[in-house]
Amino acid sequence: MYKHSIFSKLLKEPLLHFLLIGVGLFFLFSQLNSDEESSNTQQIIINKSKLEVLSSAFRDENGRVPTDKEIQKLLEDDIRVEVLYHEAISQGLDKDDRVIRHRLAQKMKYLFEDITMLDEPSDEVLKAYLQENSEKFTKSSGNVPKYSEIKQQLKREWIANEQQKENDAFYENLKSHYEIIINEEVRKELNVSIQK
Repeated sequence: MYKHSIFSKLLKEPLLHFLLIGVGLFFLFSQLNSDEESSNTQQIIINKSKLEVLSSAFRDENGRVPTDKEIQKLLEDDIRVEVLYHEAISQGLDKDDRVIRHRLAQKMKYLFEDITMLDEPSDEVLKAYLQENSEKFTKSSGNVPKYSEIKQQLKREWIANEQQKENDAFYENLKSHYEIIINEEVRKELNVSIQK
């Protein structure tokens, strides 16, 4: 009975409540911080294809296969670049930098140019293209050359034209995901509008 009364007295003690709350908050805070630290850790994955790319670039530049020591150095340099790149992005150093924006836009353009796959044009398609664009191919004498003479040129131009159409469609699709707002003052000053 005596033990029961000491325990019940302790439960009513405000100092014990304060200590228990403090221990609980300390535990909660330590758990939240450990989760935050682990979520801030970013992964840089080095796989076989990364080594092949580094090795291939070295081979193209130096005309020989890199040694194990050179591969190690290439890998260390690449990891350094990745770490610095991710840190620069996390600190917002890419924001409001015209050179970086232009370079990224250029890479995006190359990306969707690379994914544009066109089937080989048939002779009928190329002949129709020649008919539609005969003024481009007219000689100084006023004659349109024979199809067989300019087939390769026609093919290159047709492919470039079709790729441009595909690229424009891809861009328009991307652009539709953005709301473009031009400040009214700028619109009036430059008399511009953006078509959606």
